[in-house]
Amino acid sequence: MISTVLALTGVLQLLLALAAFRGGGGPGLWTGVLGCALAYDSLVVATGAVLGEGAPLESLNAGRFVAHAVLAPLAVVCGALLLGPGRRTARWAWVCAAALSVLGVSTTLPGLRLEPRSWADTLRYTDAGDAGAPVAAVVSILGLLVIGVVLWKRHSVPWVALGALAVFVASAVAFKVPPLGNLGEALMLAGLLAALRDRRVDTGSGPVRAPVTP
Repeated sequence: MISTVLALTGVLQLLLALAAFRGGGGPGLWTGVLGCALAYDSLVVATGAVLGEGAPLESLNAGRFVAHAVLAPLAVVCGALLLGPGRRTARWAWVCAAALSVLGVSTTLPGLRLEPRSWADTLRYTDAGDAGAPVAAVVSILGLLVIGVVLWKRHSVPWVALGALAVFVASAVAFKVPPLGNLGEALMLAGLLAALRDRRVDTGSGPVRAPVTP
């Protein structure tokens, strides 16, 4: 049952990524890349029980850790680019994302020891020496939340903030119920796509509608 839910979540994330690729300029491109990484994570866990323990599944799960360490900070870039086409904002977003990627790689990948672990009907490989929450990923989510609040305040567009809040809450309980982390990531991705499609957001690819004030 849980494997099926995760498979559907992965397919949804892929569809959201493809939708992002189809429009939205730079923000759409990087949201699509992030969506593909999130879909990979969900689909690997969804198919774990079918593949069974062994080198193939272990290698696929190692890819999950690499993708999260390197690409999770893209959330900051995806959100920041929705604030407007200004080069200064984009430059700082990329600097922050690069720093978080380096932090994620340096704190996650060295000494990574994978061991199989089951939850409900799912099978995945986790880090046997995991000491807690991944700092880089948490900071990325908090950064996206701050960006979402700014976007909400400036343009009356709440989707990024709501998506970031959803993934933050889901990640907090994912240690006990791991699939909730994937569902939260899907909601975060949906929030980014909704903002991309919102006419009040300036993605640099079309006209912007001014927010209506009472």
